[in-house]
Amino acid sequence: MQGANSWVPKAWLSSAVLLLAAWGCVDSAITNRGSGGSGNGTGGRTGANHGGGGASSVSGGASVGDAGDGVAIGEGGASGGGEQPGPGGGPVAGGGGGGSGGRGSGEAGDSGCRDGLVLCAGASECTDLKVGHADGASVADCGACGSECSLDHASNSTCSAGTCSPTCETGFADCNAATANDGCEASLATASNCGTCGYACSHNGSSSQACVDNRCAPTCAPRYADCNATATLTKDDGCELYLDALDRCSNGCDGAGVACGPTQVCNDGGCIAPDGVAVLSVPFTGATQAQRFAELFPPSADLEGTTLTVRAYAPGATGGTLLIYLSDTASNSSVGVLQTDLTTLAAKWIDLTIPVATGGAFNAKSVKQVNLEVNAGPGYANPTVVFVDGIRSSNLAVNDTFSASFGNLVKSSLLVVAGSTIDWTAAVP
Repeated sequence: MQGANSWVPKAWLSSAVLLLAAWGCVDSAITNRGSGGSGNGTGGRTGANHGGGGASSVSGGASVGDAGDGVAIGEGGASGGGEQPGPGGGPVAGGGGGGSGGRGSGEAGDSGCRDGLVLCAGASECTDLKVGHADGASVADCGACGSECSLDHASNSTCSAGTCSPTCETGFADCNAATANDGCEASLATASNCGTCGYACSHNGSSSQACVDNRCAPTCAPRYADCNATATLTKDDGCELYLDALDRCSNGCDGAGVACGPTQVCNDGGCIAPDGVAVLSVPFTGATQAQRFAELFPPSADLEGTTLTVRAYAPGATGGTLLIYLSDTASNSSVGVLQTDLTTLAAKWIDLTIPVATGGAFNAKSVKQVNLEVNAGPGYANPTVVFVDGIRSSNLAVNDTFSASFGNLVKSSLLVVAGSTIDWTAAVP
């Protein structure tokens, strides 16, 4: 019951203390004012008179209790959050009632900024880092305090969602906006960004690449042509036409070209007999035998995204297959394997094309060899002979025509048929 009515004497005592303080004659037993609670949410400690206001911070301070008769002291109230006061302290035996909870006066956050804003060093106002604030033609504090949008090759810049968005000068673009704040860093007159970000000029059939008037303008390698130079392409294809193709032998883009005869190849735009070929000979004695040959690419070749073409002919073959696949410098094999029946190659020269791409453990950027695996199979001939007129990649990193020797062809020491040979001949018998 005493606790329920204690507000009457407390209110009277507080008023009396204030009045006496004004007169300068407050008794020393009750003149000490209790200190306010800290503003970090910790409850106030005991006080001798009444609670002081909490400190300005995220949480309100706590109050302390009023003094009773100078003998017993009341406990302080708990702190309140934000600007809300905490509850008053409870009375103790022989003492006065608890004081009111202290009220915090600061906004949330140590900087005093409202939610979503920060006070950057040296700034007088709070900033929204998602939009920054204007600084001449640029924007300061975009995405982070101290980050100013670069105007490299740009006339001005804005800030959206914490990312700089420059207005680029003609011929330049911001191609790495998501990862770097370096203005309009990319020239759109390069082979890697031709006319627009990421539009790369292809190495296909070209000895060099260039970008002229926002279009790819390659220098074509011998026997290659860029026949769709004026077309609008989603992806550039370089010098896409191989003029010495067996089914379209020609000297340029005009006309359909001609298909060469079974024993002919296309050289310099004309269908003729080959002027030098490698000869792979395998004396099979069983249907499960296989001999592997390989064309080496010292030290290695970057064939990522290209196609590799082997021009082959196997007159007299009566069974078996030719497998074509690649190995990287770590001896991992390509995922793609091209298998061709030798009876198909017995009929005519054929361009056997295999796409090259990184996959599994195979790294197409570091290819050391193309493997030519001759398998016997049912109905094999002894010997089985395969002629090779050329091995080339569409980016010309590999381009061996075997016009004077069998080049870098070697025999495997792991998959072997005794008596197998590699030779060269100027003409197919």
